[in-house]
Amino acid sequence: MCLRKGIVFIICLVMLLCLCSCKEKGTANESSQSGAENANGINTTVLSDDDTIDPENFENQNGIGTQINADQLTDKKGKSNGIDVSKWQGEIDWKKVKASGIDFAIIRIGYRAENGIIYKDEYADYNIQQADKAGLLVGVYFFSTAKNREEALSEAQWTVEAVKYYGISYPIVYDCEGFLKPASRMYGISAQERTDNALEFLNYIKQNGYDSMLYAAKNEIEYSSYWQTERIEKEHKIWIAYYPEVSYPQIESPKYEGRLDMWQYTNMGKVDGVNGNADMVVSYFAPQKAEPQSSQKPPAATLPEPNDAVYTNVNEQVTAKEVVNLRSGATTKSDIVGSLKNGEILTRTAIGSNGWSKLMYSGKTVYAISSYLTDDLSYNPQSSSQSSVDDGFSEVNEKVTAKEVVNLRTAPGTSSQIGASLKNGEIAVRTGINTATGWSRISYNGKVLYAVSSYLTTDLNYKTDTSQSDTDDGFTTVNEKVTAKSETNLRTVPSSKDDSTIVYTLKNGEYVTRIGINNVTGWSKLDFGGQTVYAISSYLTQ
Repeated sequence: MCLRKGIVFIICLVMLLCLCSCKEKGTANESSQSGAENANGINTTVLSDDDTIDPENFENQNGIGTQINADQLTDKKGKSNGIDVSKWQGEIDWKKVKASGIDFAIIRIGYRAENGIIYKDEYADYNIQQADKAGLLVGVYFFSTAKNREEALSEAQWTVEAVKYYGISYPIVYDCEGFLKPASRMYGISAQERTDNALEFLNYIKQNGYDSMLYAAKNEIEYSSYWQTERIEKEHKIWIAYYPEVSYPQIESPKYEGRLDMWQYTNMGKVDGVNGNADMVVSYFAPQKAEPQSSQKPPAATLPEPNDAVYTNVNEQVTAKEVVNLRSGATTKSDIVGSLKNGEILTRTAIGSNGWSKLMYSGKTVYAISSYLTDDLSYNPQSSSQSSVDDGFSEVNEKVTAKEVVNLRTAPGTSSQIGASLKNGEIAVRTGINTATGWSRISYNGKVLYAVSSYLTTDLNYKTDTSQSDTDDGFTTVNEKVTAKSETNLRTVPSSKDDSTIVYTLKNGEYVTRIGINNVTGWSKLDFGGQTVYAISSYLTQ
């Protein structure tokens, strides 16, 4: 009997250790640059154009939390409302974020990639400076893949150096995820080793005068499943991610027995100024505004160029068709460093697929919108009747949304790469229409993309027709929240024959929207963060 109990215990223990849980963050280029040694001898680089090495690459793509609008957070009850962001949110209008009722932001400062190199988030300086300028308090997080204490310490040293120019009011956070995935460089590390790494990072942060915090999913940190939680919570704050169906502000805090200082309660938040979904956070403490540790000026905060920008080198003289601003970066949010008027001449050195040109101006490279330039140096704006640019797109400037969901592509054609998707209710700016081809040119998240015009509308209040009871694929249309009875795989096709179709394992307590049921095949169609997936209906429950 004792032997049988022992075998049962071992089997249960093995099953527990094999459970895979990961928090899906609410939150996607030339090859990566080689690392450069900083003052501490840490192998680092500032930017990485290769998103495949970013360990947080897919964390922001799939939303599984409850959709909550920032304007719902009117009664704070002594708490503070925040968001956490990284480069995956693209360009953020921080003034709008502040006006929507958000008090603070936790901004990704950097990450150690799967290649072992530390990279700075391309949007970090811009986000910190603009959030502070808008009146939000700021904290930062570092996304770690440290395999040992030495690596964790180097991450902490790098982070302290990176934030010394800023007043970091909220904690510096150690974020360690994905360690149960076989592809992770942290795979196989024990809970004790993982905890040792976190404490190495957090203790250094605290010793350097900053508040310190660990971020983890509730089911990873609860009952010390994958962390020796009690060792950490004695000295450092705890931030958990947990997305229940009934969430904040309907409930003040989740059911959690350990120390709880912050709660990320959804990754499907809607915040004015943030494109797409946002990770939303409630803080149970409210720090005072901090001052920078360094009197030095922070780095220039220019936005990175769109990830899909490809420049073709040229060497030609151009002038403005009328007047065009010359900017420090390939975005209208970049600083204006000068202007070019019709008749004035500059040398163009490259033309980008993002609609921008590189020019030489006072010995420096500057950027201008290509459609406002011409290599016809005798161009006369008074006599020109040209109403469209050379690519066949008539120039417009109007806000549009999708009638339902439309793919935004890197070129006007269905064979081109999908760069993003636009859902009904999300807003993009249409900058051009080609009536001959039926395509629109779109400005979205700082990128120039293209969409089929008939799938777009300028009616921003357009409501999708949901009166159709059955879809062409045999699924009856529904709209309801469901979760797994225990666990069930979400697949790209309604078939369990090929495990390569699995995109996520849904666990009990994680909710998705069921949009269709096929009673003949026994499959359900689900909306998983904007992606259509399928699961066996009998494994789901409301």
